[in-house]
Amino acid sequence: MITSSARVEKACLQFKASFLPITVLQITCYDWEGIEQQLLDTVHNAPPFFINLPVIIDLDKIKTLGTLNFIKLKEILLTNKMTLIGIRGGSDEQHLAAAMVGLPILIAGKSSAPEAVQQPKQKEDSAVRLTKLVTTPIRSGMQVYAKESDLIVTAAVSQGAELLADGNIHIYGPLRGRVLAGVQGNLQSRIFCRALDAELVSIAGYYLTKEDMLQSPTGDGMRQIYLENEQIRIEIL
Repeated sequence: MITSSARVEKACLQFKASFLPITVLQITCYDWEGIEQQLLDTVHNAPPFFINLPVIIDLDKIKTLGTLNFIKLKEILLTNKMTLIGIRGGSDEQHLAAAMVGLPILIAGKSSAPEAVQQPKQKEDSAVRLTKLVTTPIRSGMQVYAKESDLIVTAAVSQGAELLADGNIHIYGPLRGRVLAGVQGNLQSRIFCRALDAELVSIAGYYLTKEDMLQSPTGDGMRQIYLENEQIRIEIL
């Protein structure tokens, strides 16, 4: 028999900083049929991207509508293989309803979109700002993240690969994977590429799927992808 005095003391847990891309789903209309159908259509366009995707619900545009049925909202997202991890924005009444079903209320911190826009220009334009450079192919299943910097990739990006950066992303080889710029909320971030055949592109949480991009301009030349009035634009430079 081992007594308590003979037990070996050891750490049972440890907190570690981690990066996890989280998608913000902003609800602009409290229409369950509309929400279900639009989610179904969106997931159908890029199924692999949404599998086990953590989602935060933004309630700012419907905060005057009173209590929401968060149980039904969780069920709709779960049906589409997404996980609701919390809400942001909204009214006190909505916060109470969310808390009743175990949803945390998340407060936007320094990485939120408004803060990103208001950052001092000196920091954004700093000459010593670091850039992450990748010169080898990014194969399917790989993920490359440039924290607090831009990302430059001079090789091919395969289908199923994922590029993420807090700043801009430049791709000089064929682009067939997923590309997410401004992942910490910087609305000014851009994506630049020569050959666009991506599964998904995203700027600060706003995104276009492969089918959405079928309407983008065709022709030779470098493309830039940017955000304008909450809409992603693609143009040839």
